[in-house]
Amino acid sequence: MTTATTIDPQADQILQTAHQNEAQLPEGWTVIPVNRQTVQRQILGWSGSTLLGLVLGGALLAAIYPTFSIITLALLAVLAFLALGSLWLLIRSARLLMDADRHLIVLTPDLYVQQRGSRIISVPMGEIDHITLRGVFGGDPSYTQNSEVSVDNAVLSVGRMLGGSRTHRARRTPDSLAFVDARTDAPIMVAEDNSFAELPVIEELLRNYVNSARNARKV
Repeated sequence: MTTATTIDPQADQILQTAHQNEAQLPEGWTVIPVNRQTVQRQILGWSGSTLLGLVLGGALLAAIYPTFSIITLALLAVLAFLALGSLWLLIRSARLLMDADRHLIVLTPDLYVQQRGSRIISVPMGEIDHITLRGVFGGDPSYTQNSEVSVDNAVLSVGRMLGGSRTHRARRTPDSLAFVDARTDAPIMVAEDNSFAELPVIEELLRNYVNSARNARKV
């Protein structure tokens, strides 16, 4: 979902400051690193989902072989999807954990900066529009380019039962938080789960920064 944006010359300096002076940040800054404990719990959950899908699939295959029916084939397909989908999410979470130092969100009064590996995204706070929280009732659905059909959508519910992600509100779709860069109308993905922090918390923080920037611009 994330597309190219114009990188502000200040973005690199902001990230360096956030990395080097975590204990003494400039006034008005909020730095949100990867929550390693949350990601570790996700990895355990996806590991359990993968193992569950493999064990149940193997047991079902052994029980019905060599006689198959449409129902048993459908069950095998569901279990295979569970195992492979959970494995994909496991790999994604593991890669994020290993590369956590290069993933960071920094909110300043003037600029939103996000580091995603080697990529840096920066958007002036006053140019952020259509902040959209998906998957939590009460989010703003007015703008989003997230697909309703997603591997996460079918797998997350099982993974959470095994401890993959804690939930606090009813969900309709996979968690995600995004906004639009008003300069280019490009959608920017902030996060797809709670790997940084609870998404409603990040949403509230971001809205406060954006509102403050807009109010300051009107003065």
